[in-house]
Amino acid sequence: MRAENARTYLRELRMPRAERAAARAERRAEEEMRRQRDNPETAARRAAALEAERWKHSGMGGGP
Repeated sequence: MRAENARTYLRELRMPRAERAAARAERRAEEEMRRQRDNPETAARRAAALEAERWKHSGMGGGP
């Protein structure tokens, strides 16, 4: 266990049960946001989706 994790664990032991659960949920949400934000593929996927939409609406998309 890292020192930071140990400090967090000990600090949370002093909290009421509901607050501990809320703190864990907040940490999970923040980690998920960081994971999505820092994903190197996100910008490329967004650019590809925009290019596909542009192509589809330009009349060259080959739609029905």
